[in-house]
Amino acid sequence: MNRAEIEQAVLTEIHSLPLEKVEVTLNFVRSLKNQSNKKRPLGLLKGKVEFAIDDNFKITDEDFLHS
Repeated sequence: MNRAEIEQAVLTEIHSLPLEKVEVTLNFVRSLKNQSNKKRPLGLLKGKVEFAIDDNFKITDEDFLHS
């Protein structure tokens, strides 16, 4: 979807909401503008924890999906 299609879809959905939910939606959208775009740093636990996988480690896809 492009921006215009998304805006139209949002407006269409908002028209079917009761007023109190429209106000909650507006407040939520405004809160998104105030949120920072700070990204979490990768490697937050670097130097604090370690793990190693042995060369002979084997697991099937089936076992992995059911674990």
